Amino acid sequence: MSLAEVLISSLLLVSSSSAALGVWSQATTIWQQSSTLQQTADQLELLQLASHRWLQGHGAERNLLISGSDPCLLDARALTVALDQGVPLPQDMTRQWVVDSDQIGVWQELSALNANGGVLLQRRQLFSPAAYGLCKS
Repeated sequence: MSLAEVLISSLLLVSSSSAALGVWSQATTIWQQSSTLQQTADQLELLQLASHRWLQGHGAERNLLISGSDPCLLDARALTVALDQGVPLPQDMTRQWVVDSDQIGVWQELSALNANGGVLLQRRQLFSPAAYGLCKS
């Protein structure tokens, strides 16, 4: 093998190795981001379950209904206060209660925030007072 062939083969080896390292680095970064996103999604799901379990166990003890409403409706403000105490959120997550347009319940909107304060992931779940045995009739 001549000196020129050795230099060219070395140059090819170095360039292909650096390209492969770049691809592996990018793949590792994407995998880490995907893993973090999955953990955040799991955390949101656990918060939804915790809210559901709290309402099952403690919903009847609290006055969570709008008084005098027919049919019975959940009070979004009362839910906010009760669940903020019963199921506190991590610092990078928010909870909002939105009354359903058909008046069958209240939507819980859980949001995971990114470093800039923007919404990274969001989960919604409808909470109906009848599902928790809160309606008297």
